Amino acid sequence: MDLVKTFFEIAKSHKNRNIIWCHNDLKNNINLNALKEAHHHKLIMTTFEAAQTNYINDRIGYVESSPFVKVNKTVNYPTWLMSSSVGVVNSDVINSFDLDDYMNRTFDYTLNSIAKIGMGNGLFCYSNPKLLNPNKKITLNGNNASFYELFLFVKEHYRGRWAFLLLFNIFIYEKRLLLLPFLATFFSFKKLSNPNFKNIEIVTNNTISKDFSIDIIIPTIGRRDYLYDVLKDLAKQTVLPKNIIIIEQNPDEQGKTELDYLKNESWPFAINHKFINQTGACNARNLALSLIESDWVFMADDDIRVKSETLETAINEMITFGLDAATLSCLRKGDKEIKTSTLQWNTFGSGCSIISKKIANTIRFDMAFEHGFGEDGDFGMQIRNLGKDVGYVPKCHITHLKAPIGGFRTQVIQPWNKDKIQPKPSPTVMLYNLKHQSSFQLNGYKTTLFFKFFRLQKNKNPFSYFFSMQKRWKKSILLANQLRKRI
Repeated sequence: MDLVKTFFEIAKSHKNRNIIWCHNDLKNNINLNALKEAHHHKLIMTTFEAAQTNYINDRIGYVESSPFVKVNKTVNYPTWLMSSSVGVVNSDVINSFDLDDYMNRTFDYTLNSIAKIGMGNGLFCYSNPKLLNPNKKITLNGNNASFYELFLFVKEHYRGRWAFLLLFNIFIYEKRLLLLPFLATFFSFKKLSNPNFKNIEIVTNNTISKDFSIDIIIPTIGRRDYLYDVLKDLAKQTVLPKNIIIIEQNPDEQGKTELDYLKNESWPFAINHKFINQTGACNARNLALSLIESDWVFMADDDIRVKSETLETAINEMITFGLDAATLSCLRKGDKEIKTSTLQWNTFGSGCSIISKKIANTIRFDMAFEHGFGEDGDFGMQIRNLGKDVGYVPKCHITHLKAPIGGFRTQVIQPWNKDKIQPKPSPTVMLYNLKHQSSFQLNGYKTTLFFKFFRLQKNKNPFSYFFSMQKRWKKSILLANQLRKRI
């Protein structure tokens, strides 16, 4: 029986119906209540891999650095890595794809392809362990893609050069030269069509209250006039914030607040203003998070402009999609938004995002990233590892002014700044990779970093450059581990 053809035929003959599949060995272990709960709107695809390894194996990390390929199998985790073990999807989603694209493909390959392409077009995809009853532990034998299928998947779903990179990484790190699978894909790959989900109506059965309150947290330093404009925008919101929590930082022990207008003017919301001498966005945001009272928290930068309907539109969109966290479109003047629909996001913006109170009460910014880079991404990964998802809402346009007095605004001298061997990448970037990426992703990142940085530095001798970068890479790992232990 051709499972792929049957799958598409069922979808075609049963429109707007949920299609559930399950491996025969797991039929007595399926949790139908969890399937219904997980599929709370039509643009969701949820599966769970009962085998130890995914069909598209971990080597996909050589070409993809996103949070979606190192799956936390203990929670409902966002990923396009789908399984034929057990799963559910609405038939209207499948009808948005073309059966001809998947002729002569396996069922597992098809599921992974639909999720990979669909995720970029507004399909929300998850691995959810609750789809199987926990009291019956059944582990299937792995049904893994061959090397040919792995190269084919990369060829069909990424830019062509990534197949070369996969070949190169497997050779460098595994000492295997897979020329035949690599070359074979040139004669069998297809240009896959993109689905159109615009006609699929989103109606969630999630029970999230629409009678919401919202607090705003804003860390600031040296941007008196910019912050004033932000507050004026927030005062015009169609849904007014309950509290604005402002953490003003000034490293001068004798310094005084610049924000006299907080008390001199009348505002339609309560303002909780804290003046501190300790600088650093992680500390400031953590302090602000400890003071929130409302159902939702808008984490804002101090140099943005916000339209009057932004908060109401964003939270309504999050309620519709059942999201506890979302990053809003935040572009500079003149930039154009290329996304048109709400979708799963591969990062997190700490200056333009909304999170629920339950998240704000549970996690904090990792102080190991203070005065470095990566705290946004790390916070997003903490959200995902709670079993929550991070969405992206492009219909809410925030303008990021990128104030010229921005950045860290105070010179921070890191302990390694004067070392003879300078770390590459930054130790905080390495810390993020060590915390949240697989060994395959780490090695893939190393390869691309070495290639990209070669063009940007003066040493054009490939051999001496390579050995120099090896030392800088090892130094970065050493310092990243020290940061992790220090906090």
